This record gives sequence, structure tokens and C-alpha cells, in this order.
Amino acid sequence: MKHSILKDQINLKQTSSHTYTISFHKDWTIGRVLHGGCVAAALHHAAATHIATEPKLAAKNQPDILTLHLEFLRPCDARESTIAIRDLKVGERTSTLQLELWQGEKMKVVALATSINMDRSNGPTHPTAWALHPPPKPVPDFAAVLAHRPDEHWLPAHFAGDVIPFTRRMLVLDPRDGFPVDGICDAWATFLGDERMDATYLALMTDYIPSMSDTLLRNGGFYDARANFAKVDEWAMEHPGVPAELTNFLKDAAKLTIFNNTVTLDIEFKRRLPEEGLQWVFTRLASRMMEDGRLDAEVTLCDEKMDLVCVARQVILVLDAKRKFGEAKSSL
Repeated sequence: MKHSILKDQINLKQTSSHTYTISFHKDWTIGRVLHGGCVAAALHHAAATHIATEPKLAAKNQPDILTLHLEFLRPCDARESTIAIRDLKVGERTSTLQLELWQGEKMKVVALATSINMDRSNGPTHPTAWALHPPPKPVPDFAAVLAHRPDEHWLPAHFAGDVIPFTRRMLVLDPRDGFPVDGICDAWATFLGDERMDATYLALMTDYIPSMSDTLLRNGGFYDARANFAKVDEWAMEHPGVPAELTNFLKDAAKLTIFNNTVTLDIEFKRRLPEEGLQWVFTRLASRMMEDGRLDAEVTLCDEKMDLVCVARQVILVLDAKRKFGEAKSSL
């Protein structure tokens, strides 16, 4: 796989047999806290490294993370973290780790990771009738998009603001008709340059999604998919094929009324990715219900051929934005 900027930023270092440190990066920040997807990616990277290097686990030859469950106990500050790992089970087909992310004296995240060897058959294979409903737009012409030629079904955009700055390295495609179905948002995404996505990147991508709460409420928040699409659509009329530049600034955070706090994140990796990684990932975000500030988010990730590579589910609390921007507290 090509060079991984994400893993450079994680900067995983082993300090004992079952303890690691990770850095943080300003690219991961949302106000004074870290983006949950970047935290998930760091924990995935730690788990994957541990199962490959801890002698008893390495001997089992289970190099793939099958599932990753995260409980976000407290927001992660923009500072270095320590990850402590316990080998809960070392099995013949699967093994299970517990990971605790600490900042100072506070545990911020606890996670469970299950490892497996995806090259090893554990039973039968048979297709199902599963499909995305409603069906997404046809796969874009990726070469044309990167050459700034218009695609029949997708419009390109680029985020270049202060909030979650890693989006500056990304190109996103929105469907040309926007998001007409309440509770469903589709998109394609790629990292610009030579950056490619492996399983650690997929952990990040499960949380690189629009704000479904803002989108449903149509409140014009930073990641209100409908509000941003209106800007992309208007730009595309005058600049076909050229990515629209979308900006957001922390100085405007005081105008926000809500933010999404992820309580739990469950990720299942469906297949091992090719050695060179993925250039493009399709994301379907779907929510069943938002009630009294409780919101579910189902995330489906597919590769360039629309083959399923990862599924995830978030439980989200939709809270007053003052808790995060400007008047943020260290814990909920």
C-alpha cells in the first residue's frame, strides 16, 4: 500500500508488551475535541499492530480485524493518548482484545476488537438478495471526475475549513439530485494525491458522514447535507466538473444549535482489502429514527465495484452545540 498519512499522524509507539501511545493531529479536531472516526482509526491500528506482533497472538495468524466495538465514555481532547490492551481470548479461529484509551487519569474510550484470518475458510459461502434501497446512482467515471470533467450522476466538492481539517485532503461526490429521501445520504469519497485506504482508513470512514440530525432538521449546520448540496449544485451550473469549495470556520460555531455525540460505534469488516488499498469508497448513511435527541446511523461502505467492504452502526445523542464549541466541558 502507498504511504499512509493517517498512520503517520497516529504515530503508534509501543511502550510495553500491552501498552502503546498515540499522537493526535490538528487535522482531527472539532473545536477542542477529536473526531471520533480518527479515534476509531487509531484504536484499529493499535489492535491490528498488536495481533501481528504479540507473540501468542501472532502465532495464531489472525491478521484481520473482524469487528470493532467502541464505547465513547468521554470526549477525547487534542493531546497524546495511551492505549492499554488486554488479550481476553486467544483462540484458534478468532481472538478478542480489550482496548482502553486513556488521557491522563481518565479513560476516554473502551473498545473490543475481534481478529480473524479472512483468507481462511470457516464455512460455506452463498449470495443473498441484499441490496441498497433505494438504489444509489450509477458508479461515477472516476478518471473523468479527477480530470475535472462532469459526471452524469455525481457532483464533486471539497471541504477546506477549520472543522475536521483532514477533509482538505479529500474529494467528495454528491448525487446530482441531492438527498430527496429523509434519512438517507449517499456519497463517494477519495483522498487526493497518492493516499489510499486500508482497513484503518475504513474505521475513519465509518464516521466521515454528513450530520443526519442537521440534514433532517434542515438547519444549515456545517454538515447539513442538503444545505451543502445547494452550494455544490449552484457552483456546478457555472463550473461543470470543477469541485465546489466548501468552507467552515470555528468562529461560526457559536451559530450552531446542535451537535452529534457518538455514544457507541460498531464496525464489521466484510473482506480484506487489496494490498494497494482503495482509492474510492462509497458511503450510504441511513437513519431509522431521531426522537428526543436519540439518533441511529447505519453506515454501509462499498468499494469502486460496489462490493460491500464494511458496515457500521452508531448510536448518537443530538446535544446542545454549546457543550462542544466555546463552552465545551471535559466530559458529558
